[in-house]
Amino acid sequence: MDVSQALRTAYFKVLTPLIVDGVEIPVFDEEVNPSVDIPTLDQALCYVVIQDQQETEGVQTYCSYRQNCSLTLRIVTKYNSNQSIGKVVAEKISNVVQTKIKPTGKTNSLKNANGYVLQKVSKELGRTIWEHSNGNTAQSKVIIYNNIVNQ
Repeated sequence: MDVSQALRTAYFKVLTPLIVDGVEIPVFDEEVNPSVDIPTLDQALCYVVIQDQQETEGVQTYCSYRQNCSLTLRIVTKYNSNQSIGKVVAEKISNVVQTKIKPTGKTNSLKNANGYVLQKVSKELGRTIWEHSNGNTAQSKVIIYNNIVNQ
């Protein structure tokens, strides 16, 4: 198994099921499955996508081969532009996502997989992206995690 797949699998296992205020938010790997119904939370359609990844060689040790792997999560909320929902729903989901991945500032919940040891997880970036089109607003909370992975 490639490190990319092992890392996505580890995140997917931690994030599913993703329950926010009693609503199960779907988590997709790379693209939204059109056969899955998208739920509504606080008047906004919501889902999470595990999207971009990058790997580079890390500082090597005598014991194992090390890689620095980044992974991007995109929390998407969509609603009618005439509503004033703002960032609240995306941030509510983001809080649950971040707590599931890193229950404390120093620990993470990711499980080792297929010979890969997920040594360290750190949030590199969190930002909000707005999009407006045809009377709808899509707001995304984008979070990029850096992961030190040993093999």
